[in-house]
Amino acid sequence: MQSETGNAAVPTSADVWTAVTTFTVPAGVTNLTKMRFSVAPDWGTSAISVRVAPMFRLVGSGLLEQSPHEYIGQWAGIAMVTSGGVEHDNLVAEYDVDIPVQTGGTFDVQCLCSTEAITAGTVTVNVFYDNNPTVQKNSMSQVSYLAGTTTADAWTTVTTITIPSPAEGSKPTKIRRIGLAVACDQGTTAVALRLSPQFRLTGAGLAEGGNHVYSGAYGGSAEFAAAAGAIAQNNGTAWIAVDVPINAGGQILVEHLFVTETPTASSVGVCLVYE
Repeated sequence: MQSETGNAAVPTSADVWTAVTTFTVPAGVTNLTKMRFSVAPDWGTSAISVRVAPMFRLVGSGLLEQSPHEYIGQWAGIAMVTSGGVEHDNLVAEYDVDIPVQTGGTFDVQCLCSTEAITAGTVTVNVFYDNNPTVQKNSMSQVSYLAGTTTADAWTTVTTITIPSPAEGSKPTKIRRIGLAVACDQGTTAVALRLSPQFRLTGAGLAEGGNHVYSGAYGGSAEFAAAAGAIAQNNGTAWIAVDVPINAGGQILVEHLFVTETPTASSVGVCLVYE
């Protein structure tokens, strides 16, 4: 198994796909089998309140499968009044894939930060190859995101996703994994808040009846003094293995809800990984 990395500074503008690196597929490999997306934020020393909400995508002719392939990273957040210290650990998202590639072909990796740009930091993409026959019909994936609702206990639309419909024989037939992400932005005043996100999928793109409601990553923040203090939200992305049949070309309505309380501000995101 071969592997390589590409690094770049975090995007300086929010909601814009920004280049991280370009990979050239090495000789002797046939597939991408794993990808890891990492973020290392660097906040500086001033009062700050920022959400960490990265997403990534792969685009290029070196991928012998419909592109782009979109992924959600590990989300987080920070709030600091005038002084204090926090630490973010293991802001890494890992995906097992089975994407055929073309030796000598290239593909670009790009990053987007939802709603706010991280002050400074590094993003890294780690790709893994092997030379085994492709097993999955496809490894397509899609992301969507929006600013989180500020009304508790009410379903709010994130987006409508249209499921890819490539050539016959390679159409996605099910959702095999869902990434559910929330990044909080508490502001720089004293706060105590629970974080209890839920997500719902509906629509003709789902090829089965019944409910499709999922809990995201739960947590809470402790109150800090108005003059000094800091809080950090870690591990804001939850991944759930599922087996939901879908209709290629159909649409899925994605909604979210916060139970009882809402963050001062937030971003919410969903990643659907197909097979």
